[in-house]
Amino acid sequence: MDIKRIIIYSFLFALILALASQGFTQVGLLIPLALTFAYFTLIFIYAQVLKNNSIVDIGWGMGFVVGSWVTLLTSENPTLLSYLVVAFITLWGVRLSVRLFKRNWGKAEDFRYAQWREEWGENVVIAAFFRVFMIQGLINFIVGSAAYSTIRYNTFSGGIDSIFVYGGLLMALIGLYFEVVGDEQLRKSIEENKRKGTKTLIQTGLWSITRHPNYFGEILIWVGLYLVGFTLLFTQAVNPLYYGLLVISPLLMSIVLIKISTPLLEKNMEKYPGWDEYAKRVPMIFPKLTK
Repeated sequence: MDIKRIIIYSFLFALILALASQGFTQVGLLIPLALTFAYFTLIFIYAQVLKNNSIVDIGWGMGFVVGSWVTLLTSENPTLLSYLVVAFITLWGVRLSVRLFKRNWGKAEDFRYAQWREEWGENVVIAAFFRVFMIQGLINFIVGSAAYSTIRYNTFSGGIDSIFVYGGLLMALIGLYFEVVGDEQLRKSIEENKRKGTKTLIQTGLWSITRHPNYFGEILIWVGLYLVGFTLLFTQAVNPLYYGLLVISPLLMSIVLIKISTPLLEKNMEKYPGWDEYAKRVPMIFPKLTK
């Protein structure tokens, strides 16, 4: 590994430690952070046995389940809100991982990971560990950090902050709806194409108002969970500046989906007939509800 990457990884690791410990002042979320990295390390080891690094995608959702449950179990006085947030993340994460398991298990390594394997050559194992599994573990924890802070530190019992709690949970549920329904509509479309031997682009249902309803739902989920955490600002549990910095949680997820995941996916979708007209008519992520 070159010195530039070592410096970058060291800086990112120090940054994530500061985030987890509220500026190196307390244990905070250090245990969930450690278990998140341990979880992705286990997936890495299994991936080397299978020679398939793309199984990290299957484990992505469960990473949040691990982080949220570890946070709950290491919290001194979890509230009903703590359990609600953990229950929501568990429902979302298990569903996502099970769906990806059913879709990808037993198949060849995803083309993106196969291409990296070829590029990295004899250094593929060490490169994959840092550039795939540890980076995904890092992103996984950062995205989950706002929700973990809410689980650990909230003292919510109703009051003026209820508008943020209920509004955030409602937004997260709407996001889950877009993910579940969008994925199911896509599954049915793929099955119909296989049955008929066609190559038709799905343009109905939620896919008629956004080209990626599941990604839109994902963004809503993490923005919603961040809003739920506004209840912390009504207590002395955390420094307001600290929670302000945790806006990186929904922001990072949004950037990854909009700038990385979507372009990669759409490059593959361009081969479908009618793509150009569809792309002009339907927004990429955020639905256009009016004509």
